[in-house]
Amino acid sequence: MLSRCDHLFANKHLAHLAAEAAKKKDHPLVVTMMNYRVELMRLDLSNEDKVVVVNPEAKLAGLDQIDVREIFHCDGLLLCIPKEDHYRLLVWNPYWGRGQPRWIEHTHNHDLVDTHLFGRLDRYSYGLGYNNSSSQYKILRFIDYPPNFVEFKIYDFNSDSWRILDLPPRPDNWNIKLGERGLSLNGNTYWFASEALNFDAICFLVCFDFTTETFSPPLPLPFEAFHDDTLILSSSSSEYPPQLVVLFQSADTSEMEIWISNTIEQQPNAGLSWNSKVFLSANIEQLIHPQWLFLRSACFFIDQEKKVAVVFDKNDRSGVSTREIAYIFVGGGGVDDDGSSFKQQVVKESPYPFCYSDAFYYVPSLVQLN
Repeated sequence: MLSRCDHLFANKHLAHLAAEAAKKKDHPLVVTMMNYRVELMRLDLSNEDKVVVVNPEAKLAGLDQIDVREIFHCDGLLLCIPKEDHYRLLVWNPYWGRGQPRWIEHTHNHDLVDTHLFGRLDRYSYGLGYNNSSSQYKILRFIDYPPNFVEFKIYDFNSDSWRILDLPPRPDNWNIKLGERGLSLNGNTYWFASEALNFDAICFLVCFDFTTETFSPPLPLPFEAFHDDTLILSSSSSEYPPQLVVLFQSADTSEMEIWISNTIEQQPNAGLSWNSKVFLSANIEQLIHPQWLFLRSACFFIDQEKKVAVVFDKNDRSGVSTREIAYIFVGGGGVDDDGSSFKQQVVKESPYPFCYSDAFYYVPSLVQLN
């Protein structure tokens, strides 16, 4: 069961955390997952000459001995997918330290996985969120591979059990491609999706509402994107109210754009709109390489006030040992504005060329795992 602390106690602690965050506004904390390990890093946004410096802050006691393949976050709570253990998930709140991890067992439909996914137990997708009425946390786990293998399951923390989710037919015939990573915001989770079995289809967003346990209709993007383009989701989690942020890089032109949504409603069916002006754009052909496309497994975050975007990605595509690089963009307020400054910083050596990376702002939470 997940519970929240006494409101008075919580408010005192949150006020303290907010004061600390204000003091260190130019040095925000981020959680990173690189080389299968999760740790804290701190960004230095205070020195304009250096632009951004990514510094290791601390290992997270409780995850320092666990290889993690994927990580998802929702209001300070982390859902970790172990690299080797395909039958358990780990949920943890770093704020409460080593004593709080919770292991959750799950099973697989081996017949369908063996028949249609070559036995790959790492092809499931996950979402973490909560019921906005009861603050009850849930996990969504699914394979969306029509027409051969479609299975959606919900884990309920209060009952400590999984159940099959019987979703209504999707009139728009969309699906979430294998390997897409979701992003939680306001207790709901967003994914890129497109028309099933059509590789020329235009991409859009869909949102799973953990309160009603249903998906939204397709939600628009502020540009036209296709299967071969790079699309990555992030959020302005250091800002309130929260906003969706999307990185788009065209496979045809290599031009990169970052867009920010308007305020996100708690009810996904309320729709989604975007700021009319691009937050940041950059000519990747000139800045990095004529044929450089960020991988969909890359991750990024932004600082709206300083107009900074940091993209974490590998520096090599050949499948050999490589480096985790922070690609740092500053300025560039529109497609016609070529004023972006750019730098690269090696974050760490990486012997795992196909390992996902992830990074997101860390905002402490008082949610407890009982």
